[in-house]
Amino acid sequence: MTRAGIIAFETVIPPGSLSRQDIARLSGVEAKELEEILPAPALSVFAADKADWEYATEAASRALEQGAVPASRLGWIIYCGSGVWDKPFWSPAAKVAEQLGAHQAHCFEVVNFCNAGATGIAIASDRVNANPGKVALVVICDRLSGLIDHSDAASRALFNFGDSATALLIGVDQPLLTLTACDMQTDPSWCDMYQGEYREGRVLARKNSVRKGLLQVYVDMLSKLLDSSLSKAATRLDDLRFLLINQGDINVHQALLTRLGLPAERSVFNYHTNGHLGGGDNWIALRQLLAAGKLNKGDRLALATSAMGFSWGISLFEVTR
Repeated sequence: MTRAGIIAFETVIPPGSLSRQDIARLSGVEAKELEEILPAPALSVFAADKADWEYATEAASRALEQGAVPASRLGWIIYCGSGVWDKPFWSPAAKVAEQLGAHQAHCFEVVNFCNAGATGIAIASDRVNANPGKVALVVICDRLSGLIDHSDAASRALFNFGDSATALLIGVDQPLLTLTACDMQTDPSWCDMYQGEYREGRVLARKNSVRKGLLQVYVDMLSKLLDSSLSKAATRLDDLRFLLINQGDINVHQALLTRLGLPAERSVFNYHTNGHLGGGDNWIALRQLLAAGKLNKGDRLALATSAMGFSWGISLFEVTR
């Protein structure tokens, strides 16, 4: 049976930064509280004079080079994120295709916030499994830092949002990681907790209501989805080499590991490095594991994702190269 997987992937972490000290000055949030939200001394952010699609294209070009895949083989380009693109009524996926010279691809966007990349991989895997001669490009890119009003102390829970761009090639030709199962679910009762609003030509995310218990919902939902995916893949929890999770809230991360009975060594914590870099978090962590030689052929991984809305996802992979 043909099984699609990730042939190559690259993540671009921008050199620009927004310091925790500057955010404290803008917001008036006390330094100690802000440090708990943003342990990193600064956020990685996109340059103001460089468009998001340029970072996305850079990541995509690197992935194509790494995977030795010509742009002419791309059957789909799926651009994933929050839906707040460089321009309204416009396709960033098509822009990336134009830059790459991928004129045969179907280009479209997936809006599911920080769960969008996992959703895009699931869609791409289905397409490639049905058309194994083609390769899909999944791009995960968002200028999350630009959606936050750092002068609004009520939005402090989002002050760790930074920027990154990740590109993944999905195909059947000797994949590095093979997708073995995935499960996703939304709890729509939380949909209005955060909302965007237009202000002075920008879209800004605002906390719209106060409601307790979200941490527990995160842990319950991710635990449930992990059980489902493990069952589908005929895999035990003890067989997982690593569980990676969005770097949005260290308390959620630790609570999930405690629920599952997993030690911290079977995950990756990057909260003190760059902040929460959107859907790129898991791929940054995965690159670190590969660079450190901590993954071997046959190892199994779970990637946990979550997003506004609120949606959650679990994607199981096996290292196959």
